[in-house]
Amino acid sequence: MSVSQPVLAQSTADCVDANENGVCDSDENTDRAIVVTGSRISRPTLESSVPLTSVDVGELTDTGDVSLGDALNDLPSLRSTFSQGNSTRFIGTAGLNILDLRGLGISRTLVLVNGKRHITALPGDYLVDVNTIPVDLLERVDIVTGGNSAIYGSDAVAGVVNFITKRNFEGMNLRAQGGVSSRGDRGNLFVSGTWGKNFADGRGNIAVSAEYAESNPLYFTDRDSLTGAYSGRCQFQQTDRTTDETQAGDGIPDSTFLCGIKNASISDGGTLGAIDGTAAARRRYLRFASNGDIFIDTPDDSFSDIGSTGNQQGGAGSTLRNTGQLAAGLKRYAINLLAHYDVSDAFRPFVEAKYVRVNAVQEGQPSFFQGSLAGFFANTDEQFDAIPELRCDNPFLTTQAFQTLSGFGVCGATPDGTPFAISRFNTDFGGRGEYHTRETYRIVGGVEGTFNDDWNYEVSLNYGRLDTRMKSLNNLKLYDTAGNLDGFLLAYDAVRNNAGQIVCRVNADAITTNDRPDCVPINLFGQGKPSAEALAFVNVNSLRKERAEEFVASASISGDLSQLFELPGGPIGFAFGAEYREETAYSAYDDLVASGGTFLNAIPPFDPAKLSVKEAFGEISLPLLANMPFAEELSISGAARVSDYNSAAGTVWAYNVQGLYAPIPDVRFRAAYAKSVRTPTQSDLFSTNSENFAQIADPCDISRINNGPNRVANCAAAGVPVGFINTIANSQTTGYLSGGNPTLQNEIGKSLTLGVVVEPSFLPGFNFTVDYYKIKVERLISALGAQQIIDLCYDSSTGINNPFCATVQRNAAGFFIEPAVISGGVNFAAQKTEGVDFDIQYRRTFDNGHRFSLRAIATHLIRLDNYTQPLNPLEPNRQMSELGDPRWAANASVNYDFGELDLSWSVRYIGKQTIGTYEAQHSYQGACPASGNIPLGGGTCTPGAIVTLPPTNPDAFAEVNYPDVFYHNFRANMEIDKKFNFYIGVDNVFDKLPPLGLLGTAAGDPFDSFGRYFYAGIKASW
Repeated sequence: MSVSQPVLAQSTADCVDANENGVCDSDENTDRAIVVTGSRISRPTLESSVPLTSVDVGELTDTGDVSLGDALNDLPSLRSTFSQGNSTRFIGTAGLNILDLRGLGISRTLVLVNGKRHITALPGDYLVDVNTIPVDLLERVDIVTGGNSAIYGSDAVAGVVNFITKRNFEGMNLRAQGGVSSRGDRGNLFVSGTWGKNFADGRGNIAVSAEYAESNPLYFTDRDSLTGAYSGRCQFQQTDRTTDETQAGDGIPDSTFLCGIKNASISDGGTLGAIDGTAAARRRYLRFASNGDIFIDTPDDSFSDIGSTGNQQGGAGSTLRNTGQLAAGLKRYAINLLAHYDVSDAFRPFVEAKYVRVNAVQEGQPSFFQGSLAGFFANTDEQFDAIPELRCDNPFLTTQAFQTLSGFGVCGATPDGTPFAISRFNTDFGGRGEYHTRETYRIVGGVEGTFNDDWNYEVSLNYGRLDTRMKSLNNLKLYDTAGNLDGFLLAYDAVRNNAGQIVCRVNADAITTNDRPDCVPINLFGQGKPSAEALAFVNVNSLRKERAEEFVASASISGDLSQLFELPGGPIGFAFGAEYREETAYSAYDDLVASGGTFLNAIPPFDPAKLSVKEAFGEISLPLLANMPFAEELSISGAARVSDYNSAAGTVWAYNVQGLYAPIPDVRFRAAYAKSVRTPTQSDLFSTNSENFAQIADPCDISRINNGPNRVANCAAAGVPVGFINTIANSQTTGYLSGGNPTLQNEIGKSLTLGVVVEPSFLPGFNFTVDYYKIKVERLISALGAQQIIDLCYDSSTGINNPFCATVQRNAAGFFIEPAVISGGVNFAAQKTEGVDFDIQYRRTFDNGHRFSLRAIATHLIRLDNYTQPLNPLEPNRQMSELGDPRWAANASVNYDFGELDLSWSVRYIGKQTIGTYEAQHSYQGACPASGNIPLGGGTCTPGAIVTLPPTNPDAFAEVNYPDVFYHNFRANMEIDKKFNFYIGVDNVFDKLPPLGLLGTAAGDPFDSFGRYFYAGIKASW
């Protein structure tokens, strides 16, 4: 079972994990000094003054899921932002497990291994893939809520997740586990071997662990009943036909839950268009059948007469899910080494090393096109003129198809060059997939020791490297690297040559200058019609290579002043040190992708400047009182860190102050306040700029300068002449860049935590903690558009020394200098969250040797708001209660150990969450409209003031919330003898699947996609 905090040094009589000789097996049951996560000062007992949840590795691995990250995401304090199910929603992230503590974002959760940083999984961002953490060498995971930048540096805004590995492991452990869902899919396998040995009379230890884990991919087509890959999606669909547009508040639900939903305007074989007006309740479409003929598709219901929906129920439109995944396929190979040798108490070298290789398989949607091919694929006017349309003389048209087109007036009486357009979801081209190979190397080496009797030091070097290779499959080739038509844009324009053969038009005449002998014409008329040769010509497998390196050098000293003096509560403890860190990153696609020649956008190489930081830190603990009436313990502590970055962030301070008060041994109160930082990453600062053009309305132009009360003064301060007319911007588009913003500053986090720990002496083995947390993130980096940034610059009430003006460029005459602005992240947004954590544990050993344990963890979310309105920074956007952020979440587990057999039951609870935004069907806090009138007759208010507003659309959905859910797991362990242990288990016993059309693949979607899952395994120990 997990260990809750605080964990005290226990006597043998109280030890609930005593072995057959009555000796406590766990290191944490000895009196040695232990460093608590969240502090560098050793203590004789684990008494944390900050909220700390410590989870034993067994609680995380006693399931059928071999993904450590998914198991952690099931904890109430962590949001499922990057699970195996939803990691496929971005290019290049398939298979990653990245942690999001408190829902404040993955970039605000610092992940450590043994208190030290770990190499990133995404170059340019400092995010750890939990798949690279060793499982069978892991002892526990500590989760600390609240700012910890003073202890660990940047990114610890929401808190820290610290993976603690075993020390002094001796013996040999082998483990094998396999599992499969009740539907016979999503099979997984885990095999590991761990060997360790103490030597030199216990002064040295070496441990090596090797692991292999495999999880089969789960495709949409494997679960049609859930995904509707063939039969049509189940989803909320607009059905209110009372008005042309959705009418809020008429009591009729705008959307109801339906199944069999397909896209009306596009199909897998090609759709020509509708033959009925939008008012038709069963709007019919002309579509290509698999044999290439055209048929009239009549759905069961059509929603074309309702707003702008493009769906139908039934019929032959595309489900949009013939490709895609519920979960990525993953293979993981890991080797880890831990070693140390105590030459003396003052000189103890140690090393940690690892190599992890992860292979991930992802499949997404295929390529597609809609309507005019030139309009869909052209990036420039020259390309628009060069791209041909489909023509009525295309020889792949069947006789029936041509006659149908003629009958509808699309083509003439005989085949000719008349153009026509179709919309096609190219499932027969293959889903655009990804094959990933990620290799992670990490080595930490150093020396630690004790001197001056009770002072400790540590000097370490930490190096990590990430190398990745991604093959992007079935990427549609459109242009060559020079921008000339190629691949697909040549292949579909087919004609017959003089010999009657169907060829690409580019090869049809006798002129050989522009011939493409390798061009293979492709048949787009009907699903499954393209030949293998044609697909080989139009599809290309693109390649991306990435690299990241991290180097950290650190040194620290800790101890106490007992040799000089002591306070009434004991000696003053201290720790101080310094750290130097470097981060480098690189990412580049092949030349074709970089030039914009494929279905992907043009993605230039990312090769940012090295980021480096020099830091110094200190910590002090003052034990004021101890062992006194009504003051069993009273202590305060504090920490500070100063960091100097080689970026615009410059020098920044972080600090914390903590207090612990125990009036009696059974009850402890704790409090902490911290200021933390998140420094802009290389991606934030230097992500590759792409050039864009837009018609930018200059707010300093004489025609607009009076449209805001601050514009005259701000434009003058920027050097814009009085009466300025921006003739250039008024008459043509202006160039700007979208990408990183090198002027970004640090995000600032402020956190307050208050808690109580109860360990009643009259009930040994029981403890209960309640912790309140409140976190605010200021100057949060959020992206804005070019026009919005320029307007905000000159509308600011604080002058032009604001983050919006930092990237606006003008010349001395006042005209924009291209790029006029960098459209990207700006330090203007904010986040606020608060909640209460509950942690209860009870463990008991009975006289007959049987053992009972209970653990329950719960989180009650009080608030989670985002402030992303630049013109009204006080207006909250509520995130709490929306998908991924329920107000209540909890885990509980019970174990009864009979000796040779132990049985476990665990349950996970997820509270209800809103369908759509919270504001749609609930009253909410928002800004008063400019009219001063609260909607739906709610009275008047001051424009811009934060007031209670009525729901924006109280009848948006027939349901208001996704229901709450309980997931139950059972497990049985049988000890065959002292060396072998066999176990079996069932996860999600009652086969709960995602509700109301969810798949478990959306950002934050916490629901299980796999259903009932069976697994079995065996452990052997010597």
